[in-house]
Amino acid sequence: MTAAQNKTTADKSLVGLAGEYHVLAQLAERGHVGALTLGHTKGVDIFGTNPHSGRVRLVEVKTTRRGPANQRSFGPSRFYCWPMSVQHESLPANDLVYCFVMLGQPGETPQFFLVPAPEVAQYVKWQHQHWLKARDGRRDNSMRMFRIEEHDPKGYRDNWAVFD
Repeated sequence: MTAAQNKTTADKSLVGLAGEYHVLAQLAERGHVGALTLGHTKGVDIFGTNPHSGRVRLVEVKTTRRGPANQRSFGPSRFYCWPMSVQHESLPANDLVYCFVMLGQPGETPQFFLVPAPEVAQYVKWQHQHWLKARDGRRDNSMRMFRIEEHDPKGYRDNWAVFD
């Protein structure tokens, strides 16, 4: 690996780790217990528990930085975007929640979008099929995209109630 590739990999890892720590802080601030998984537990970054209800949620954190590349037009609306993969199309356990984190500048509070995993799977699958039809002649690949409209009509922003 070249030095530039190593730096890019390190930068991506630090962005992901920053998102996970921000989510842990938000959980603690709301009276929930969060534990970061060690190693690479497939599809789970955080175990979150509501001590009042005893409800446990598995959390997969997807983090990106705010900027023109992460806020795109798709049809008539502007969207925040996170890259995904084909594995995110499968219907996961109902106790899995995705927390999409949009980092701002250092010192700024990030934006958090919490989405139940079945909704993510359904959207990612639909979106990829839509992309294939719109790009007639392109080959299928494993890349996927999850988008949330800038004005958040589904109420995902700060949807911490998924832990109640």
